[in-house]
Amino acid sequence: MPAPTRELDVRIRELRRLQEWAVLAFAVTLPLGQAPPEISLGIGLAVLALRTALGQRRPWLPRSPLNALLLLWFLVAVASMHNSVDPHASVSGLRKLLKWFGLYLLVVDTVDSPSMLARLLRACLLGLAVEVSDGLWQAATGQDLFYRRAPHLVFGTVTRLTATFHHPADLAIYLVSLCPLAVALGLRGERRWRWPLLGLGGFTIVVLLLCFNRGGILALVSSLAVLALLLRRWAPAALGAAAAAVQAATVPAAIRAWSAAMPTILQKLTEPERLMYWQTALNMVKAHPWFGVGVNTFVKAYPAYRTASDPYGQIGPYAHNQYLHLTAELGLAGLAVFLALLLRVGISLRRTLRAGSGAPALAVASAAVGAGLVAYLIMGCLESALFYGRLSLVFWLLVGLAMATDGLRDSAPPQQGAAHGT
Repeated sequence: MPAPTRELDVRIRELRRLQEWAVLAFAVTLPLGQAPPEISLGIGLAVLALRTALGQRRPWLPRSPLNALLLLWFLVAVASMHNSVDPHASVSGLRKLLKWFGLYLLVVDTVDSPSMLARLLRACLLGLAVEVSDGLWQAATGQDLFYRRAPHLVFGTVTRLTATFHHPADLAIYLVSLCPLAVALGLRGERRWRWPLLGLGGFTIVVLLLCFNRGGILALVSSLAVLALLLRRWAPAALGAAAAAVQAATVPAAIRAWSAAMPTILQKLTEPERLMYWQTALNMVKAHPWFGVGVNTFVKAYPAYRTASDPYGQIGPYAHNQYLHLTAELGLAGLAVFLALLLRVGISLRRTLRAGSGAPALAVASAAVGAGLVAYLIMGCLESALFYGRLSLVFWLLVGLAMATDGLRDSAPPQQGAAHGT
Protein backbone atom coordinates (compact mmCIF):
# COMPACT_ATOMS: atom_id res chain seq x y z
CA MET A 1 0.00 0.00 0.00
CA PRO A 2 1.46 3.41 -0.98
CA ALA A 3 2.51 5.63 1.93
CA PRO A 4 -0.05 8.40 1.16
CA THR A 5 -2.85 5.83 1.21
CA ARG A 6 -1.70 4.40 4.54
CA GLU A 7 -1.48 7.92 5.96
CA LEU A 8 -5.00 8.69 4.76
CA ASP A 9 -6.31 5.50 6.37
CA VAL A 10 -4.68 6.50 9.65
CA ARG A 11 -6.27 9.95 9.45
CA ILE A 12 -9.65 8.44 8.71
CA ARG A 13 -9.41 6.12 11.73
CA GLU A 14 -8.40 9.08 13.88
CA LEU A 15 -11.47 10.97 12.71
CA ARG A 16 -13.66 8.03 13.63
CA ARG A 17 -12.13 7.90 17.11
CA LEU A 18 -12.59 11.65 17.51
CA GLN A 19 -16.27 11.29 16.63
CA GLU A 20 -16.65 8.53 19.21
CA TRP A 21 -14.95 10.56 21.93
CA ALA A 22 -17.10 13.58 21.11
CA VAL A 23 -20.26 11.52 21.63
CA LEU A 24 -18.91 10.06 24.87
CA ALA A 25 -17.96 13.53 26.12
CA PHE A 26 -21.46 14.73 25.25
CA ALA A 27 -23.07 12.04 27.41
CA VAL A 28 -20.77 12.72 30.36
CA THR A 29 -21.10 16.51 30.28
CA LEU A 30 -24.82 16.68 29.45
CA PRO A 31 -25.87 17.49 33.04
CA LEU A 32 -23.04 19.95 33.65
CA GLY A 33 -24.35 22.94 31.72
CA GLN A 34 -25.46 24.03 28.28
CA ALA A 35 -22.05 24.81 26.77
CA PRO A 36 -20.02 21.61 27.45
CA PRO A 37 -22.40 19.15 25.76
CA GLU A 38 -23.10 21.52 22.88
CA ILE A 39 -19.37 21.93 22.22
CA SER A 40 -19.00 18.14 22.19
CA LEU A 41 -22.03 17.83 19.92
CA GLY A 42 -20.61 20.45 17.55
CA ILE A 43 -17.29 18.61 17.33
CA GLY A 44 -19.03 15.31 16.70
CA LEU A 45 -21.22 16.72 13.92
CA ALA A 46 -18.26 18.49 12.31
CA VAL A 47 -16.26 15.25 12.27
CA LEU A 48 -19.24 13.34 10.88
CA ALA A 49 -19.54 15.89 8.07
CA LEU A 50 -15.79 15.73 7.38
CA ARG A 51 -15.80 11.94 7.25
CA THR A 52 -18.67 12.11 4.78
CA ALA A 53 -16.85 14.69 2.64
CA LEU A 54 -13.73 12.48 2.58
CA GLY A 55 -15.79 9.56 1.37
CA GLN A 56 -15.24 7.44 4.48
CA ARG A 57 -18.94 6.89 4.96
CA ARG A 58 -21.87 6.57 2.57
CA PRO A 59 -24.59 7.68 2.16
CA TRP A 60 -24.14 11.31 3.17
CA LEU A 61 -26.98 11.02 5.70
CA PRO A 62 -26.93 8.16 8.24
CA ARG A 63 -29.63 5.62 7.44
CA SER A 64 -32.41 5.50 10.01
CA PRO A 65 -36.08 4.50 10.07
CA LEU A 66 -36.86 7.94 11.52
CA ASN A 67 -35.34 10.02 8.72
CA ALA A 68 -38.62 10.51 6.84
CA LEU A 69 -40.39 11.57 10.05
CA LEU A 70 -37.62 14.01 10.93
CA LEU A 71 -37.90 15.57 7.48
CA LEU A 72 -41.68 15.80 7.85
CA TRP A 73 -41.27 17.40 11.29
CA PHE A 74 -38.97 20.03 9.79
CA LEU A 75 -41.38 20.74 6.93
CA VAL A 76 -44.28 21.17 9.36
CA ALA A 77 -42.14 23.61 11.35
CA VAL A 78 -41.41 25.58 8.18
CA ALA A 79 -45.14 25.66 7.35
CA SER A 80 -45.93 26.89 10.87
CA MET A 81 -43.87 30.02 10.23
CA HIS A 82 -46.80 31.36 8.20
CA ASN A 83 -48.50 32.14 11.55
CA SER A 84 -45.38 33.20 13.44
CA VAL A 85 -45.46 36.44 15.42
CA ASP A 86 -41.65 36.50 15.42
CA PRO A 87 -39.94 35.13 12.29
CA HIS A 88 -36.51 35.57 13.85
CA ALA A 89 -37.52 33.36 16.79
CA SER A 90 -38.93 30.80 14.36
CA VAL A 91 -35.68 30.67 12.39
CA SER A 92 -33.94 30.05 15.69
CA GLY A 93 -36.45 27.26 16.29
CA LEU A 94 -35.53 25.64 12.98
CA ARG A 95 -31.89 25.69 14.05
CA LYS A 96 -32.88 23.95 17.29
CA LEU A 97 -34.63 21.25 15.29
CA LEU A 98 -31.51 20.70 13.19
CA LYS A 99 -29.44 20.42 16.38
CA TRP A 100 -31.84 17.83 17.85
CA PHE A 101 -31.96 15.82 14.66
CA GLY A 102 -28.19 16.11 14.28
CA LEU A 103 -27.67 14.63 17.75
CA TYR A 104 -29.96 11.74 16.95
CA LEU A 105 -28.19 10.98 13.66
CA LEU A 106 -24.78 11.33 15.28
CA VAL A 107 -25.66 8.75 17.94
CA VAL A 108 -27.08 6.35 15.35
CA ASP A 109 -23.97 6.67 13.17
CA THR A 110 -21.52 6.37 16.07
CA VAL A 111 -23.08 3.39 17.83
CA ASP A 112 -22.21 0.80 15.20
CA SER A 113 -21.17 -2.06 17.49
CA PRO A 114 -22.14 -3.56 20.85
CA SER A 115 -18.82 -2.39 22.29
CA MET A 116 -19.49 1.23 21.28
CA LEU A 117 -22.98 0.98 22.74
CA ALA A 118 -21.45 -0.25 26.01
CA ARG A 119 -19.03 2.68 26.05
CA LEU A 120 -21.82 5.18 25.49
CA LEU A 121 -23.96 3.64 28.23
CA ARG A 122 -20.99 3.87 30.58
CA ALA A 123 -20.61 7.54 29.65
CA CYS A 124 -24.30 8.15 30.44
CA LEU A 125 -23.87 6.45 33.81
CA LEU A 126 -20.73 8.46 34.55
CA GLY A 127 -22.62 11.68 33.83
CA LEU A 128 -25.42 10.48 36.11
CA ALA A 129 -22.92 9.65 38.87
CA VAL A 130 -21.38 13.11 38.65
CA GLU A 131 -24.79 14.78 38.84
CA VAL A 132 -25.95 12.63 41.75
CA SER A 133 -22.71 13.36 43.62
CA ASP A 134 -23.26 17.06 43.04
CA GLY A 135 -26.81 16.80 44.34
CA LEU A 136 -25.65 15.03 47.49
CA TRP A 137 -22.95 17.67 47.96
CA GLN A 138 -25.55 20.41 47.60
CA ALA A 139 -27.72 18.69 50.21
CA ALA A 140 -24.80 18.43 52.64
CA THR A 141 -23.18 21.85 52.15
CA GLY A 142 -25.92 24.11 50.85
CA GLN A 143 -24.37 24.68 47.41
CA ASP A 144 -23.43 22.60 44.41
CA LEU A 145 -19.82 21.95 43.43
CA PHE A 146 -19.80 23.45 39.95
CA TYR A 147 -21.80 26.68 40.11
CA ARG A 148 -22.11 27.27 43.87
CA ARG A 149 -25.89 27.25 43.50
CA ALA A 150 -28.01 27.01 46.62
CA PRO A 151 -31.02 24.66 46.68
CA HIS A 152 -34.36 26.05 45.57
CA LEU A 153 -36.21 27.53 48.57
CA VAL A 154 -40.02 27.37 48.78
CA PHE A 155 -42.42 28.37 51.53
CA GLY A 156 -39.51 30.02 53.29
CA THR A 157 -38.25 26.80 54.89
CA VAL A 158 -38.31 23.95 52.35
CA THR A 159 -35.16 23.34 50.30
CA ARG A 160 -35.38 21.44 47.02
CA LEU A 161 -32.22 20.20 45.32
CA THR A 162 -31.25 21.50 41.89
CA ALA A 163 -27.57 20.39 41.60
CA THR A 164 -26.24 21.81 38.31
CA PHE A 165 -29.71 22.67 37.01
CA HIS A 166 -31.69 25.86 37.56
CA HIS A 167 -34.85 24.24 38.93
CA PRO A 168 -35.71 21.06 40.85
CA ALA A 169 -38.00 19.92 38.03
CA ASP A 170 -35.12 20.11 35.55
CA LEU A 171 -32.97 17.93 37.79
CA ALA A 172 -35.87 15.50 38.23
CA ILE A 173 -36.29 15.14 34.46
CA TYR A 174 -32.64 14.19 34.04
CA LEU A 175 -32.59 11.80 37.00
CA VAL A 176 -35.73 9.83 36.13
CA SER A 177 -34.65 9.51 32.49
CA LEU A 178 -31.37 7.79 33.39
CA CYS A 179 -32.23 6.05 36.66
CA PRO A 180 -33.70 2.99 34.85
CA LEU A 181 -30.36 2.53 33.09
CA ALA A 182 -28.51 2.21 36.41
CA VAL A 183 -31.15 -0.10 37.86
CA ALA A 184 -31.41 -2.34 34.77
CA LEU A 185 -27.67 -2.80 34.35
CA GLY A 186 -27.33 -3.21 38.10
CA LEU A 187 -29.75 -6.12 37.99
CA ARG A 188 -28.79 -7.70 34.67
CA GLY A 189 -25.35 -6.37 33.79
CA GLU A 190 -21.88 -7.72 34.42
CA ARG A 191 -21.66 -9.18 37.91
CA ARG A 192 -18.73 -7.11 39.18
CA TRP A 193 -20.59 -3.87 38.44
CA ARG A 194 -23.99 -4.85 39.80
CA TRP A 195 -23.71 -3.48 43.32
CA PRO A 196 -22.03 -0.20 42.29
CA LEU A 197 -24.75 0.40 39.70
CA LEU A 198 -27.55 -0.52 42.09
CA GLY A 199 -25.96 1.88 44.56
CA LEU A 200 -25.95 4.58 41.89
CA GLY A 201 -29.62 3.89 41.23
CA GLY A 202 -30.38 4.14 44.94
CA PHE A 203 -28.53 7.42 45.38
CA THR A 204 -30.25 8.75 42.26
CA ILE A 205 -33.58 8.10 43.96
CA VAL A 206 -32.36 9.78 47.16
CA VAL A 207 -31.48 12.95 45.24
CA LEU A 208 -34.81 12.78 43.41
CA LEU A 209 -36.68 12.53 46.71
CA LEU A 210 -34.90 15.67 47.90
CA CYS A 211 -36.20 17.51 44.83
CA PHE A 212 -39.75 17.12 46.21
CA ASN A 213 -41.11 16.96 42.68
CA ARG A 214 -44.52 15.35 42.15
CA GLY A 215 -43.97 14.63 38.50
CA GLY A 216 -40.57 13.14 39.23
CA ILE A 217 -41.94 10.60 41.71
CA LEU A 218 -44.82 9.71 39.38
CA ALA A 219 -42.40 9.24 36.48
CA LEU A 220 -40.00 7.18 38.59
CA VAL A 221 -42.66 4.80 39.90
CA SER A 222 -44.16 4.36 36.42
CA SER A 223 -40.84 3.84 34.64
CA LEU A 224 -39.59 1.32 37.20
CA ALA A 225 -42.88 -0.57 36.91
CA VAL A 226 -42.38 -0.68 33.14
CA LEU A 227 -38.78 -1.80 33.65
CA ALA A 228 -39.97 -4.60 35.94
CA LEU A 229 -42.34 -5.83 33.24
CA LEU A 230 -39.69 -5.68 30.53
CA LEU A 231 -37.03 -7.42 32.61
CA ARG A 232 -39.55 -9.79 34.23
CA ARG A 233 -38.09 -8.91 37.61
CA TRP A 234 -40.11 -7.55 40.52
CA ALA A 235 -37.22 -5.62 42.08
CA PRO A 236 -37.56 -2.39 40.03
CA ALA A 237 -41.28 -2.11 40.83
CA ALA A 238 -40.58 -2.72 44.52
CA LEU A 239 -37.88 -0.05 44.44
CA GLY A 240 -40.31 2.42 42.90
CA ALA A 241 -42.99 1.62 45.47
CA ALA A 242 -40.48 2.05 48.30
CA ALA A 243 -39.40 5.41 46.89
CA ALA A 244 -43.02 6.58 46.73
CA ALA A 245 -43.60 5.49 50.33
CA VAL A 246 -40.49 7.31 51.55
CA GLN A 247 -41.50 10.44 49.65
CA ALA A 248 -44.99 10.38 51.17
CA ALA A 249 -43.53 9.99 54.65
CA THR A 250 -40.99 12.79 54.28
CA VAL A 251 -43.08 15.55 52.71
CA PRO A 252 -42.36 18.74 54.71
CA ALA A 253 -45.17 20.23 56.76
CA ALA A 254 -45.28 23.38 54.63
CA ILE A 255 -45.90 21.34 51.49
CA ARG A 256 -48.54 19.25 53.27
CA ALA A 257 -50.33 22.44 54.29
CA TRP A 258 -50.21 23.76 50.73
CA SER A 259 -51.54 20.46 49.40
CA ALA A 260 -54.39 20.47 51.92
CA ALA A 261 -55.41 23.93 50.69
CA MET A 262 -55.78 22.73 47.09
CA PRO A 263 -59.46 21.86 46.43
CA THR A 264 -58.88 19.05 43.90
CA ILE A 265 -56.29 16.37 43.09
CA LEU A 266 -55.83 17.98 39.68
CA GLN A 267 -54.81 21.26 41.27
CA LYS A 268 -52.48 19.43 43.64
CA LEU A 269 -50.73 17.91 40.64
CA THR A 270 -50.74 20.95 38.41
CA GLU A 271 -50.95 24.00 40.68
CA PRO A 272 -53.43 26.67 39.50
CA GLU A 273 -50.78 28.27 37.29
CA ARG A 274 -50.38 25.26 35.02
CA LEU A 275 -54.09 25.17 34.30
CA MET A 276 -53.84 28.74 33.03
CA TYR A 277 -50.82 27.87 30.88
CA TRP A 278 -52.70 24.92 29.42
CA GLN A 279 -55.77 27.02 28.67
CA THR A 280 -53.59 29.51 26.81
CA ALA A 281 -52.03 26.67 24.82
CA LEU A 282 -55.49 25.36 23.93
CA ASN A 283 -56.48 28.85 22.81
CA MET A 284 -53.52 28.82 20.41
CA VAL A 285 -54.56 25.42 19.07
CA LYS A 286 -58.13 26.61 18.53
CA ALA A 287 -56.90 29.66 16.64
CA HIS A 288 -54.42 27.72 14.45
CA PRO A 289 -55.31 24.03 14.68
CA TRP A 290 -53.29 22.61 11.78
CA PHE A 291 -49.87 24.27 11.92
CA GLY A 292 -49.92 26.21 15.19
CA VAL A 293 -48.72 29.70 16.02
CA GLY A 294 -45.20 29.09 14.74
CA VAL A 295 -42.17 27.08 15.75
CA ASN A 296 -40.38 28.44 18.84
CA THR A 297 -42.96 31.19 19.46
CA PHE A 298 -45.08 29.89 22.34
CA VAL A 299 -43.60 32.43 24.74
CA LYS A 300 -43.85 35.25 22.18
CA ALA A 301 -47.48 34.47 21.34
CA TYR A 302 -48.60 33.87 24.94
CA PRO A 303 -49.89 37.41 25.72
CA ALA A 304 -52.22 37.41 22.71
CA TYR A 305 -53.92 34.14 23.70
CA ARG A 306 -54.04 34.24 27.49
CA THR A 307 -57.34 34.45 29.34
CA ALA A 308 -58.39 37.70 30.97
CA SER A 309 -57.70 36.34 34.48
CA ASP A 310 -54.20 35.06 33.61
CA PRO A 311 -51.61 37.24 35.41
CA TYR A 312 -48.66 35.73 33.52
CA GLY A 313 -49.16 37.44 30.19
CA GLN A 314 -46.13 39.67 30.54
CA ILE A 315 -43.90 36.76 31.54
CA GLY A 316 -44.68 34.54 28.59
CA PRO A 317 -44.14 31.19 30.38
CA TYR A 318 -43.70 27.77 28.83
CA ALA A 319 -46.77 25.54 28.63
CA HIS A 320 -45.48 23.11 31.29
CA ASN A 321 -46.84 20.31 29.13
CA GLN A 322 -44.69 19.36 26.17
CA TYR A 323 -47.61 17.92 24.20
CA LEU A 324 -49.69 21.08 24.47
CA HIS A 325 -46.57 23.17 23.88
CA LEU A 326 -45.75 21.25 20.70
CA THR A 327 -49.34 21.35 19.43
CA ALA A 328 -49.61 25.08 20.13
CA GLU A 329 -46.47 25.78 18.09
CA LEU A 330 -46.80 23.20 15.28
CA GLY A 331 -50.50 22.36 15.36
CA LEU A 332 -52.12 18.97 15.07
CA ALA A 333 -49.79 18.19 12.17
CA GLY A 334 -46.77 18.55 14.44
CA LEU A 335 -48.37 16.48 17.18
CA ALA A 336 -49.17 13.72 14.68
CA VAL A 337 -45.54 13.59 13.52
CA PHE A 338 -44.31 13.43 17.10
CA LEU A 339 -46.71 10.62 17.99
CA ALA A 340 -45.71 8.74 14.83
CA LEU A 341 -42.06 9.08 15.85
CA LEU A 342 -42.82 7.70 19.31
CA LEU A 343 -44.71 4.80 17.75
CA ARG A 344 -41.76 3.97 15.49
CA VAL A 345 -39.33 4.12 18.41
CA GLY A 346 -41.64 1.85 20.39
CA ILE A 347 -41.69 -0.67 17.53
CA SER A 348 -37.88 -0.72 17.45
CA LEU A 349 -37.66 -1.22 21.20
CA ARG A 350 -40.19 -4.04 21.04
CA ARG A 351 -38.23 -5.78 18.27
CA THR A 352 -35.02 -5.67 20.28
CA LEU A 353 -36.76 -6.91 23.41
CA ARG A 354 -38.37 -9.81 21.54
CA ALA A 355 -34.95 -10.80 20.20
CA GLY A 356 -33.63 -11.02 23.76
CA SER A 357 -32.74 -14.72 23.59
CA GLY A 358 -30.27 -14.03 20.79
CA ALA A 359 -28.84 -10.82 22.22
CA PRO A 360 -29.78 -10.60 25.90
CA ALA A 361 -27.53 -7.65 26.67
CA LEU A 362 -29.11 -5.58 23.90
CA ALA A 363 -32.54 -6.47 25.27
CA VAL A 364 -31.53 -5.21 28.72
CA ALA A 365 -30.22 -1.98 27.19
CA SER A 366 -33.47 -1.55 25.26
CA ALA A 367 -35.53 -2.15 28.40
CA ALA A 368 -33.53 0.52 30.25
CA VAL A 369 -33.77 3.04 27.42
CA GLY A 370 -37.47 2.33 26.95
CA ALA A 371 -38.18 2.83 30.66
CA GLY A 372 -36.16 6.05 30.58
CA LEU A 373 -38.25 7.31 27.69
CA VAL A 374 -41.42 6.43 29.60
CA ALA A 375 -40.18 8.54 32.51
CA TYR A 376 -39.33 11.43 30.19
CA LEU A 377 -42.71 11.31 28.49
CA ILE A 378 -44.55 11.25 31.82
CA MET A 379 -42.55 14.25 33.03
CA GLY A 380 -43.61 15.92 29.80
CA CYS A 381 -47.21 15.92 31.03
CA LEU A 382 -46.25 18.49 33.68
CA GLU A 383 -43.21 20.13 32.07
CA SER A 384 -42.25 21.31 28.59
CA ALA A 385 -39.21 19.03 28.85
CA LEU A 386 -38.82 18.73 25.08
CA PHE A 387 -38.22 22.49 24.92
CA TYR A 388 -35.92 22.92 27.94
CA GLY A 389 -32.39 23.57 26.66
CA ARG A 390 -30.13 20.61 27.39
CA LEU A 391 -33.06 18.56 28.69
CA SER A 392 -34.38 18.43 25.14
CA LEU A 393 -31.09 16.72 24.27
CA VAL A 394 -31.82 13.98 26.82
CA PHE A 395 -34.82 12.93 24.75
CA TRP A 396 -32.86 12.75 21.50
CA LEU A 397 -30.01 10.88 23.16
CA LEU A 398 -32.47 8.25 24.39
CA VAL A 399 -34.15 8.03 20.98
CA GLY A 400 -30.75 7.63 19.33
CA LEU A 401 -29.83 4.86 21.76
CA ALA A 402 -33.15 3.11 21.14
CA MET A 403 -32.75 3.11 17.37
CA ALA A 404 -29.04 2.27 17.48
CA THR A 405 -29.71 -0.72 19.73
CA ASP A 406 -32.34 -1.97 17.30
CA GLY A 407 -29.81 -1.65 14.49
CA LEU A 408 -27.37 -3.90 16.37
CA ARG A 409 -29.80 -6.81 16.78
CA ASP A 410 -28.48 -8.82 13.86
CA SER A 411 -24.80 -8.13 14.54
CA ALA A 412 -24.60 -8.84 18.28
CA PRO A 413 -23.49 -12.38 19.21
CA PRO A 414 -25.08 -14.06 22.22
CA GLN A 415 -23.82 -12.99 25.64
CA GLN A 416 -22.16 -9.90 24.20
CA GLY A 417 -23.49 -6.41 24.03
CA ALA A 418 -24.45 -3.31 25.88
CA ALA A 419 -24.67 -4.65 29.39
CA HIS A 420 -21.30 -6.36 29.18
CA GLY A 421 -18.63 -4.21 30.69
CA THR A 422 -20.93 -1.49 31.96
